[in-house]
Amino acid sequence: MAKKSLKDRLRDKQKALKTKGNGKVLFQKADEELRVRLLSAGEEEEFIKEVVQFYLGGDIKGVYSPMTYDEPCAIYEKYEELKKSKDPDDKELAKDLSPKKKYMVAVLLCKDEKGKDYDPEPKLLQLAQSQYSEIIDLYLDEEEWGDMTDLDEGYDLKLKRTGTGKNDTEYTVKPCKNNSIPKNCRPKEGVDIEALVREVIPSYEKTQEYIEQYMGNASSSSDEPEEEDDDDMGSSKKSKKDKKEKSTLKKAKKLKKHKQEDDE
Repeated sequence: MAKKSLKDRLRDKQKALKTKGNGKVLFQKADEELRVRLLSAGEEEEFIKEVVQFYLGGDIKGVYSPMTYDEPCAIYEKYEELKKSKDPDDKELAKDLSPKKKYMVAVLLCKDEKGKDYDPEPKLLQLAQSQYSEIIDLYLDEEEWGDMTDLDEGYDLKLKRTGTGKNDTEYTVKPCKNNSIPKNCRPKEGVDIEALVREVIPSYEKTQEYIEQYMGNASSSSDEPEEEDDDDMGSSKKSKKDKKEKSTLKKAKKLKKHKQEDDE
């Protein structure tokens, strides 16, 4: 096989960097097309996994919740607390913090445009709901398309995202002609999508860190010295606590303004 030119190798690296995500999950960038082969999760097993995500914006961005597996999540606990509050500010923040459904699939990422070269390491790819629906339609259309996950007789999908804002972003799915994945580009073993998803689900303790950072508690609580117990100052302490909670909500509401761009 002829060695690729320097420019071609650099283009491959450029594409890999753009689709790198967090190293374990691929995200679709605006106006960029990904060609992928969806991977089977086993006979009669669903190959697209529905997950629960909270979008916290800032440096945290999206967090896949342990709620996906019916396990405790500190972010969800805070969401429930705010939702049940009688304070209008709390309820407003709860709406913005509400959990979202996302869809994950294991894929082989195609390195070229013709379906000749693939990265053999399976990656998780986050799908938009509209893409999830289109993929199901293709899979069930046995006369025209059918099972795209078959490595010998299946077909690739070209996925594209256009737009950058919450209201103008669209996701498309375009099926390619049937093609066989080269033997040297296939995974060495079967794909366990549950295990792949588990790898990106944080622990309960980590979700505590995330929600504290989101609410502004991490910095404020560490900066203030602990006060000694004093019964005579009970009302004063309560006032300070109330002020601190209000300040926390204001910080979180400010952060909310910066997280509108990528909530799809």
